[in-house]
Amino acid sequence: MNARLLLAGCCLSFALPAALAADEVFVTRGASGPVFSDRPQPGARPVPLPPLNVVEPVPVSRPPAPASATPGEAAGKGEAAAASYRRLAITFPEDGGAVVANTALFEVRLAVDPPLQLGEGHAFVVAINGRPVEQRFTASEFTIPPEFWGATLPPPNQFHQLDAAIVDSAGRVLLRARPVTFQLRHASIVPRRPWQRPQPPIEVKPRPPVGLQPSPPLPPPLVHPGLPPPMPSAPPLATTPAPPPPPAVVHPGLPPPTPQSGWPSR
Repeated sequence: MNARLLLAGCCLSFALPAALAADEVFVTRGASGPVFSDRPQPGARPVPLPPLNVVEPVPVSRPPAPASATPGEAAGKGEAAAASYRRLAITFPEDGGAVVANTALFEVRLAVDPPLQLGEGHAFVVAINGRPVEQRFTASEFTIPPEFWGATLPPPNQFHQLDAAIVDSAGRVLLRARPVTFQLRHASIVPRRPWQRPQPPIEVKPRPPVGLQPSPPLPPPLVHPGLPPPMPSAPPLATTPAPPPPPAVVHPGLPPPTPQSGWPSR
């Protein structure tokens, strides 16, 4: 029941603006509860509305507009604000150093003395290679926004110049820092190989020529117990060719002998 009353109150609050233009508000019973409308539906009944409370506006006088300062007075205020700052320096990136940033987004750190006068509307502005970054910074540590480079990133391993200054609310420069030159580098990750145990060197044995097979080793000689070991065999003698047969003896006055079949002729 409480949920239905809450829903009815919400619907009635939304129907009040429409009731300003309409004469009556009608309510019908729906599946989830009462439904309010400015148009009568079948089975709808009018809802009596209390009269609206109308409050007359109270006139408020405008504060007097501040008198505009003359150019001389504005210049005097700017000189006084500039004289209040004693030091402004770029501490990072270092002059002549390098910054590793693959997406060209790097951090800038400034040192200012005394602290920045935020109540006067002072801020830091920077420029890279003479191109100003379209953003004012109120902290001494900030990051160059990615919108500065756009869709094209600068090539790696090149030098860039960074300028910084303090400006007032009107954009007048109060104090400039000494510019620094730095190198923008890209970092690459080399995958580390897993450690492996060193393997012993592989011994390469000479292979016999193709077509020849190495002879098997000779078995050790048999030694009978109680007998002296055999004498080492002498190396084989070199074979000498057989001497030629002596010439046949022929008797004078006789014909030479005829060779016999099956006998070698001399």
